[in-house]
Amino acid sequence: MSLTDVATRPAPWELTGSGYIFVFRFNRDFVMGQGFVPDELKGAYRGGLGTVMLVDYHTSPVGAYREMLFVPGLFEQCGQTRYTITKIYVSTIDSVINGQENWGIPKELADFQVESLSEKVERFRMSLDGHVVADLVLESVSPRLPVNTRFLPVRPALIQQHARRHLLTAPLARGRVGLASIHSAYVDAQYFPDFGHKRPLLAVRAADFKMTFPVPEVLD
Repeated sequence: MSLTDVATRPAPWELTGSGYIFVFRFNRDFVMGQGFVPDELKGAYRGGLGTVMLVDYHTSPVGAYREMLFVPGLFEQCGQTRYTITKIYVSTIDSVINGQENWGIPKELADFQVESLSEKVERFRMSLDGHVVADLVLESVSPRLPVNTRFLPVRPALIQQHARRHLLTAPLARGRVGLASIHSAYVDAQYFPDFGHKRPLLAVRAADFKMTFPVPEVLD
């Protein structure tokens, strides 16, 4: 498929799926050394909590796809302190192109495999041209409770840069969330921040979620 064959799917998007969210507090040395922070943002880093997310979108305007993303923490941009995705891979070129154009999300293409090892344990692998970048064994360890981000005191939001614009996006999500754990994690730091040796502050498995990615606000 050539890039000209990719259909444009403008925001807003409605998506469904499942996935894992791992919350960390990364130190500055790790973020600056391994976080794939672009030069123009290195002076804007403000710390805070960061995340790694593994997501299996079952439905979206560009069909089913998988993704793995890294958020180092908060950055100050355009007078606001918000989160920024600095590394993200997805499994389809349609998601790559539309993610970049709609929200400035710097998506790259990779291959994904998810294997069920038992009722609660699964193996997640991501590779580039046959080279394994991430290989994780994950477990769901608790009952799931309903969560709706609409009712959070502060809605998480992203600022991403694209085509000399800063785009502010505040996604909404609802679903059922339970605790999870990482049995093992291999990550090649050349292609993705190596969080495998770090212990998350929180690990959760989200199931049957519904998410809205709205039209972003242009800040400049």
